[in-house]
Amino acid sequence: MKQLFLFTLFLSNLFAFSTTNIQFLYGIFDDNSYVYDTKNGGKSTITLEHYSSYEYGDIYAFLDHSIADNEFKYHYSKTDTYTEFSPRLNLSKITSHNLSFVFVKQLYLAYQYNASNTYNANLVGLGSDLEIYGFNIFGVNVYKKYQNIGKDTYQLSTYYKTKKVSGIFFIEGFVDWTEYDFLTQNQFLLDTKKILNMKNFFIGAEWHYYKQKPLDINFNSKVESNTLQAMIKYSW
Repeated sequence: MKQLFLFTLFLSNLFAFSTTNIQFLYGIFDDNSYVYDTKNGGKSTITLEHYSSYEYGDIYAFLDHSIADNEFKYHYSKTDTYTEFSPRLNLSKITSHNLSFVFVKQLYLAYQYNASNTYNANLVGLGSDLEIYGFNIFGVNVYKKYQNIGKDTYQLSTYYKTKKVSGIFFIEGFVDWTEYDFLTQNQFLLDTKKILNMKNFFIGAEWHYYKQKPLDINFNSKVESNTLQAMIKYSW
């Protein structure tokens, strides 16, 4: 997984635009999710996130490394690593036809690879960039999801970043929704450039919410995780 992410960063030198950030988050994860929650509460997460665009598409990737204060609630380890790698191909460029319409700016062939210590999934589908009032970024991807744990399913993913309020406050995040589960993570951030004269440095909080329907493989019938994490973020 780490080699894949480093390869993505290496390729960014070839792209027209690229941005990378590192985040540190801390929150009390004391709910009932196998994936996210811990014993005795606290969990620190270091996230490395990257986005690049080029003439024929774009690439998004991130790597999360989480450290529990004690250990995770159900898989009895202190650390967990998870990554996603998401390249897309611009259909207007590869077909030489302008496929934009109404508020749809771009259409893509979309792929995503997800992996953790025990889990992996391949997602194939279509993506889009949309023009939505109040947002600098808003997109929707629709995938067929093939995974090694749980049944194959379809996934609807949205991602977004609002325009800044008073030049300092904005929200960015995503929603992943399948017939079996729902995940959203939303970051509420202050740009410290005007406040502290610190360029590319952000402080705020991330709201994490996850819910899963009861499945045969579940350890119980109520799987949910809901927490607010303090966070800092630096980008370059």
